[in-house]
Amino acid sequence: MVIQKIKEHDVLSKFIEDTCCENNVCITFDADISLESYIIIKVDDFYKSLKLGSTPRSVDCLILRQCANGDYGLILVELKKARKSKRISKTQIEEKFENTLNDFMTRFKDVFPEKYKEIKLYLISKIKRDRTLTLEYLMNKQIKFNNKVLGIRPEMNHFVIKNC
Repeated sequence: MVIQKIKEHDVLSKFIEDTCCENNVCITFDADISLESYIIIKVDDFYKSLKLGSTPRSVDCLILRQCANGDYGLILVELKKARKSKRISKTQIEEKFENTLNDFMTRFKDVFPEKYKEIKLYLISKIKRDRTLTLEYLMNKQIKFNNKVLGIRPEMNHFVIKNC
């Protein structure tokens, strides 16, 4: 099982968390998702631990979950306490997702599954759906990973992750 392999991994096991929260901005899980079926890795903590001087930007949480049919789903989450989209740098957000997919996932490709039933990218904030150019840009940004083209979905604080 991939989740157990991550829990036992020399490096990744140090960055496993029980929640995906920062600055009172959080995601939650649907009640039908068992604790054993997912794992949360704090990707930004991994990069900070490298003490590179210039820490690469990365998302706050990588969530790997096992779907009911045995497939895997990958969710990347960036948490922002911003209430207005003008306080969000679209280039920094874009860079965080791209670095996580293209560097972090490559570094640990031997641990993560090769295929996913679904891959979702979320920007979770306190912004109340003010469809500004920043949010529209991020939603329409095309990030390529694993032969898929992905967009970043803005959602409100306490967004609920559903089963895959």
